[in-house]
Amino acid sequence: MTSWPVQSVRGWVSWKNCLVVQALLAAAAAPVPPAAPVALVAAVPPGPVHDALWKLLLKPYAGPTQTLVADPAWDGDSLDALKALAPDLALVDGEHLVAGCRSGLFRKLDWAHLNRDRYLAQAISDCGAGAYVTATALAWDREKFTTPPSWSDFWDVARHPGRRGLQRTARGTLEIALLADGVGAADVYRTLRTPDGLDRAFRKLDQLKPFIQWWDHPSEPGQWLAAGKVLLTSAPAASVAAAGTAAHKQLAVQWAGSVTSVTSLAVPQNAPAPAVAAIALIVAGDPVRQALFAEATGLGPAVRDAVDLLPVAARGQSAAAPENLAGALAVDAGFWVDNRAKLEARFLAWVAK
Repeated sequence: MTSWPVQSVRGWVSWKNCLVVQALLAAAAAPVPPAAPVALVAAVPPGPVHDALWKLLLKPYAGPTQTLVADPAWDGDSLDALKALAPDLALVDGEHLVAGCRSGLFRKLDWAHLNRDRYLAQAISDCGAGAYVTATALAWDREKFTTPPSWSDFWDVARHPGRRGLQRTARGTLEIALLADGVGAADVYRTLRTPDGLDRAFRKLDQLKPFIQWWDHPSEPGQWLAAGKVLLTSAPAASVAAAGTAAHKQLAVQWAGSVTSVTSLAVPQNAPAPAVAAIALIVAGDPVRQALFAEATGLGPAVRDAVDLLPVAARGQSAAAPENLAGALAVDAGFWVDNRAKLEARFLAWVAK
């Protein structure tokens, strides 16, 4: 695919999306919406990306015979509430997607009509099409380090004294502890699935506990780093650049050892208009739209070609850029669905000691 600057494609986005939908409707076995106008109901939780996702990924679906309706009741957490709402599309994180797919809440997608080859491998699942990619990475101040630090440096308080920021949750933090202890990304979840491996992660955290400043809100670590309250921190990568810009600081992230996850669009089993939802998924996966969304939010696109449409600076900060994904660890959502309750209980008890 030819690489175009995002700015140069804004004028023909609507035209291109129209062609995408027309091509889909022309396919003999493709899902075809009813002739009468249909209101596509999309459940998107409130939050910092809500407006951009709605405007750039979902709203382009609407045309002369389609309308798009938001359901404000979905909080992004309760699958029982989502089932009761019965929307046509729902934005869900990885764990909710796995749990909903296992329980039969979400439909299996027909990837033959969703341009499977267009998506990142981790953005493809039985019941979900990736909407965007997020990453939690090691963040640092360029004025404090002449070379990019690693998770090993993060633990080395003798050479690099100072406070460390970590998220107050087992998910992601246990993975980081094992990466810092020398476990390769490919072996992290195999290790966490054993009692000895889990104990190993907690022993590693024991070494750092007196120096940890726990963060809960995604905006906190970047702000702390910019203010000098922590020397190093784990942080949502998309928030680091924003914090640096606001504070006029040269903040950066270390992509090697980052922990990535995908948020997806899913179609509930009781969706009133599943065929129309399939059309909307095609539009939401359009590379141009994905690139515009990524540029607006700082999040990684779930579609490969979208990365090539990003400006150079935005690509360098994208969690979905191949060079940034190369050394990343993809969250195993299935592992956390199976183990989240007991591991969070153990983790919070450890934090409170």
